[in-house]
Amino acid sequence: MANIVQAACVAHDIGNPPFGHSGEAAMGDWFAEKFDDAKGLMGEVDERHRSEFVDFEGNAQGFRIVTRLEMYRNEGGMRLSKATLGAFTKYPVTSADRESIVGKGTAPYVGLKKFGVFRSEIELFKEAADSLRLPEEVHQAGNWWRRHPLVFIVEAADDICYNIVDLEDAFTTGELPFDTVRDLLHEAANNPNRDVSGLNQAEHIALLRALSINVAVESCVEAFKANHDAIMTGTFSASLTDAGPLAPTFAKMKALSRDQVFTARRKTELEVSGRRVIGNVMSGVLPVFEDLAKAKWDQEKLLAHSRQLVRALDLDLRNVADAEQALHALADFTSGMTDRYAVRIARMLTGI
Repeated sequence: MANIVQAACVAHDIGNPPFGHSGEAAMGDWFAEKFDDAKGLMGEVDERHRSEFVDFEGNAQGFRIVTRLEMYRNEGGMRLSKATLGAFTKYPVTSADRESIVGKGTAPYVGLKKFGVFRSEIELFKEAADSLRLPEEVHQAGNWWRRHPLVFIVEAADDICYNIVDLEDAFTTGELPFDTVRDLLHEAANNPNRDVSGLNQAEHIALLRALSINVAVESCVEAFKANHDAIMTGTFSASLTDAGPLAPTFAKMKALSRDQVFTARRKTELEVSGRRVIGNVMSGVLPVFEDLAKAKWDQEKLLAHSRQLVRALDLDLRNVADAEQALHALADFTSGMTDRYAVRIARMLTGI
């Protein structure tokens, strides 16, 4: 499991737009505002299918990337094994089906907390789910699947990254004091008796971070073993971090991040700035797709300025043939940006 943790620390942002989770919200809010006007392309998207844009979800975008966009575009994407796709999909349901099943209430199953597959990729997931024999729940309101057992391990790796590594980052950026982070990581590491007299504060925190990850992995392994039968039959509905011996410490980490890190002034300023950047990018690129729609989806008939933008942004218009595909292409472009690139493109598009 340690290798899975390392991989998750590198790859847990697949599908997330620039500025992380606040970027997801910014993209969703931008779509919601445009749908309210219901002009042009926005008015052509069926209201039943708008929620996957309004509630834009990085998990679903990640599945789209690995199955469609990356490497072999529209020909299997990265061509990963079905087992990998099953383990990747934390939320095996589309936005529309989840909305019909859950509504505004509490999700009855951990895999329904969010949606994890766009309508455009649901057949690709169905193929994997059928081969993996994932239990499918068929209801009048909509269909969904039970999680692949390995999802819980991938999710645990993700949780360990966010909770432990983010504490170290919060110390590094000055959002949390040394004593606070040291004490909590020392608890997470099972109060090790190590000689740290020769370490500076950053080295001390790095040591505790490494030790904490090892203990967290052991805690999640114990949780998996204790709940093995329920996990294998698809009835387990919790996270391994919340079900293991280290659960109380993880709860403290989440509370600390919620109350002090996520509300820190520096983070808030970045979120405000990021929201404006993402809005400027999407508003600046949307006219290209509006122009493409007027040209009956023929790239050769784009206006000169639109063609110029396509070249400047290296905008991929392949297989865009209706309004829904156009909005997905806009989301593909925006969510694929790094923070720095998004800022540069926003400046170019606004002339600032």
